[in-house]
Amino acid sequence: MENVLHLDLHALIPRFAALRLHDPARLGRLKASIERQGQLVPVVAVAEADKEGHWVLIDGYRRREVLQRLGEDRIWVDAWERSVDEALLACLARGPERPWEAIEEAALIEELARRHTLQAIAAQLGRDVSWVSRRLSLIKALPEDLLAQVRAGRLSLWAASRILVPLARANPEHARTLVEKLAQEPLSTRELKRLYSHYEQAPRGQRQRLVENPGLFLKAVHSRAEEAADKRLAAGPEGAWYHDLRVVSAILARLAGQVPTLFAPTQDAAERERLTQAFAPARTQFERLEQALSEVPGLDR
Repeated sequence: MENVLHLDLHALIPRFAALRLHDPARLGRLKASIERQGQLVPVVAVAEADKEGHWVLIDGYRRREVLQRLGEDRIWVDAWERSVDEALLACLARGPERPWEAIEEAALIEELARRHTLQAIAAQLGRDVSWVSRRLSLIKALPEDLLAQVRAGRLSLWAASRILVPLARANPEHARTLVEKLAQEPLSTRELKRLYSHYEQAPRGQRQRLVENPGLFLKAVHSRAEEAADKRLAAGPEGAWYHDLRVVSAILARLAGQVPTLFAPTQDAAERERLTQAFAPARTQFERLEQALSEVPGLDR
């Protein structure tokens, strides 16, 4: 810590509050902790260049919010003798009292990128430029209204980075529609994964219906899966044997048809060798199956 001061809360300028995520659960735990033990860790701030007696809050936005809610007038501040940008870079590089969420890092990097090159930011953070660029893509790919949903805590960071970022790149309107529907009918992480997997494989017309009715679509998928499970149960292991052999037979027929092309005299010798080696594990499994059948008493093949 550089210079710990006990300041009036109103002396802090929350310039970057809009860039931080709102997490009611974490805020509640922090509130309970401060009520029991008081403020244990100072927030980080730097002097406002053209406003004497005021400080720009760099890190500690949740502590500030909790103290306000508790009706406190004063706050412990670690006052750094640095510029705002230097303090932001130092906080990002060292990590604050809690790990930065990726989208928070992205937002602060975007703020810094208005005045510094990505190469300079990467050097200060001890990262490579590709990492900085990937962080920025989280912000640039999501429309502002979707970012607002994430920052407000109405949409998880996982859903934003893994589902909505790629969806927004491909079709921003579909991303917005899905967010609206998720606000009305939230889905679990597992359900979102399943939904996005189906979206990737669906034709264009079906994609529109999928984002407009995600809950209904997943119910239909679940119903079909239950029907398939019922059929498998009714068929028993005998049914699974018939089904698997039909699948294997179809694959073998397709592979046999490819042999004249893949093993033509003009084929590269090294590639021929790799193709032959790839067949070896399958041949071993065929031999094991043959051996298992030969050991069945009274089986006439």
